[in-house]
Amino acid sequence: MALPVPTIEAQPLPAIEPTPVAAPSTEVERPKRPSGAHITEGNSRLVAFTGMFPCIDAEGLSMLSFRQETRFAPGGELPSIKGTKARLDKIVRVGAMKRTTNMASKVVHYGITDSGIGAAWSFGHALERPDKLDNLSKSRLTHYQMIAHVAAQFASPQGFFRDSLGVEPVPIDNLVSEKMMRNSFDVVKRKLKEEIDADASVDHRGDFGRWRNDVISSAISAVGSGRLRWSEIVEARPALLTLGAPQRGNTKLKAVHQPDLAVILDGDRTDSRAKNLLVEVEISKKSWEEYDAIFATLKAELEEGSIYDRAIYFTHGTQIPSLLRRVNAGGSYNLIESGRLLILPLLHRDGAPFTFSNRVQVGGN
Repeated sequence: MALPVPTIEAQPLPAIEPTPVAAPSTEVERPKRPSGAHITEGNSRLVAFTGMFPCIDAEGLSMLSFRQETRFAPGGELPSIKGTKARLDKIVRVGAMKRTTNMASKVVHYGITDSGIGAAWSFGHALERPDKLDNLSKSRLTHYQMIAHVAAQFASPQGFFRDSLGVEPVPIDNLVSEKMMRNSFDVVKRKLKEEIDADASVDHRGDFGRWRNDVISSAISAVGSGRLRWSEIVEARPALLTLGAPQRGNTKLKAVHQPDLAVILDGDRTDSRAKNLLVEVEISKKSWEEYDAIFATLKAELEEGSIYDRAIYFTHGTQIPSLLRRVNAGGSYNLIESGRLLILPLLHRDGAPFTFSNRVQVGGN
């Protein structure tokens, strides 16, 4: 027996998503600010960002805001990395952040604490599912750092992607990490499993791709009847940010694929074509077969176009970009030629490219 197709009349769109942690019930006690701490509004933005993208370094955090004008320095410019480190030292001392050093690369990574979560909440930052350094795989610290770096560039008032992507600075709440996507996806995954357990005759065994297609169709119908706006689809169904194709026959398309980052640009969307960006950060090479499956999935996703408009690969050197172009050509995907997929270099804030050796960053901030 197939899963029922969700309809707006029978199952209101927002009903399936988890209650945000940002508005906890009375049973949940919010972390308190450390005694004697002085977290400013400006610093709370840095603290909140480490809760969204743990493992960020001082360079990444230095890009999140312009410094204020003083008699010693002009305003309207990014603060120095050295000055940002001094600022972060103070935040660490009051207990809102913690840091760890990657012993291979010598990079210092920052993350939020329980006290920092409370401080961020007190300044109005949502932080639905804050993550901490302690929860991360030590072998992937550099990858997390690069995802946070790219996210910070999207949020920076410097407008790092104004020319290359035509994208103005993005509010930090419009940046969705893989962890945030997984939280929404896991709710759906549990419900699909419950329906299978309730009826062993279900033939598609909790097919997320089929569920996703059905929910997209239901949302589009809701827009057509005036019960939902185009700009509200992802807000109402954040699990749709996770890609997935129905698993029928010998399909090459992936059953589930979560990008490294989603950039939500649908705020002023008025038609069926989404504006959101799907972002992948590649610092180590995958196999041709894996990229082939991803590209087949991206082609179907971007042609349908109701959730994402473009995919962006941020990478380094020549090997990975060359492989991506060859896979695109070998599969006749036409993603690069159509402009639906762009390949951009990972760059420091001064425009210098990142270099990696054996997956470890060489050089400094």
